[in-house]
Amino acid sequence: MTIASIEVYNVVIFVHVAAAVLAFGPTFGYAFFQGIAERHFPRSIPNVMRAMGTVDRFLVIPGILVLLAAGIYLVLDGPWDWSDTFVSVGLMVVVILLVFQLAFFSRIEHTLAELAERDIAASGSGDVELSDEYWAASKRSAIGGSLAGVLVLIAIFFMTVKP
Repeated sequence: MTIASIEVYNVVIFVHVAAAVLAFGPTFGYAFFQGIAERHFPRSIPNVMRAMGTVDRFLVIPGILVLLAAGIYLVLDGPWDWSDTFVSVGLMVVVILLVFQLAFFSRIEHTLAELAERDIAASGSGDVELSDEYWAASKRSAIGGSLAGVLVLIAIFFMTVKP
């Protein structure tokens, strides 16, 4: 009796979707973690930024690479073509997000941690007053995070609707 017939292609679809969830899912929480730390627990900002950086290095970046590899396999072995809109949009978004992750997010998280540490040290044991320089970097981080989130949602739309 056959319970299920599982083909390699279908396993790769699972890997592709799982990689997307693991790579991008946590990033949607980053703004909440950062915002709560900034407004209520500013002394925790360096640790929040380092935690985000650790998730990026060990989950987001590897997840993006697995997502990309699985997607390439699905195009090469499946009924899809590189000229299919959902394929080209998905590939473009993944490459942009990988470059953005490596070139922007890793640097801004490090910068925010350093600026927060400086501002915390300057406050001594009193209330932490985050500098204008910190808030400007935080704003750049928020804009970048929003852009990345929109790109992820665009890719999900094209992957599911396949216009």
